[in-house]
Amino acid sequence: MVATTKRMVVAVLAAVALAVGMLAGTGQAAAATPGELQIRGGVECHFGQPGQPWNNFWYQYRWMTVVNVGGSTMYNVTLQEVGGATRFAKSIKPGQSMSTYNTKTKRWQRPIETRWFGCIPTSISGYTWGATIDNVLDNFGYWRSDIQRPGK
Repeated sequence: MVATTKRMVVAVLAAVALAVGMLAGTGQAAAATPGELQIRGGVECHFGQPGQPWNNFWYQYRWMTVVNVGGSTMYNVTLQEVGGATRFAKSIKPGQSMSTYNTKTKRWQRPIETRWFGCIPTSISGYTWGATIDNVLDNFGYWRSDIQRPGK
């Protein structure tokens, strides 16, 4: 009888130890936050330096891109300039954008960019969407050459 009681106590203690170990080993299940598209852009006026070709003397650069600021990959993302170009990406991972770094020119290339001679007042606007529903309040953008905004 004493041996049976000892076996039962050891079995119960082993079961409790196993259960506590399993609970301690598992953390809270955290689901990834959904993807969130944010459009970014700008209109910049540049003046050339002495020694540069005349086509770099005075020019304007308009650009737009889209960034995934959420926690999940966004699929089938479209960036559309109002009355202009359209760009498509199969997927944009969290923290990434449609922009790519060009090692030959040593600069970031935006998916929609335009360069014009001279700096006349102008603007660029567009919108973006993906296959997943996200906050649409930051999916439309409008930038003008006469408004200076800090870059993000």
